[in-house]
Amino acid sequence: MNFNTSDAANNKRGFQDTEKKPAMQMICSGILRKNGEKIIYVRFERGRDFAEGSLPAARITSHQGFSPDEIAQFEEYMSENRFEIIEQAKSVNLMKNFMK
Repeated sequence: MNFNTSDAANNKRGFQDTEKKPAMQMICSGILRKNGEKIIYVRFERGRDFAEGSLPAARITSHQGFSPDEIAQFEEYMSENRFEIIEQAKSVNLMKNFMK
């Protein structure tokens, strides 16, 4: 899942961005087990900025370069889109990716 914040996408929505920003991306792990619970790690990236969190908590646990408002938006996104993120995590083949 990627957040596309490119100039073309913004211009379609009528945004005029005078400052060039890298595209936002969201990456998730496969479904893992930690202390007997299923967990999915989620990472948001924009250039060198990052925010890391997990499901089912839908909380950001570490971050750099994002504002408190952006962190709140990421937590809201994880909460509201948990089923889509879970489906994406199910498609991650950890062993295949590890062997590359």
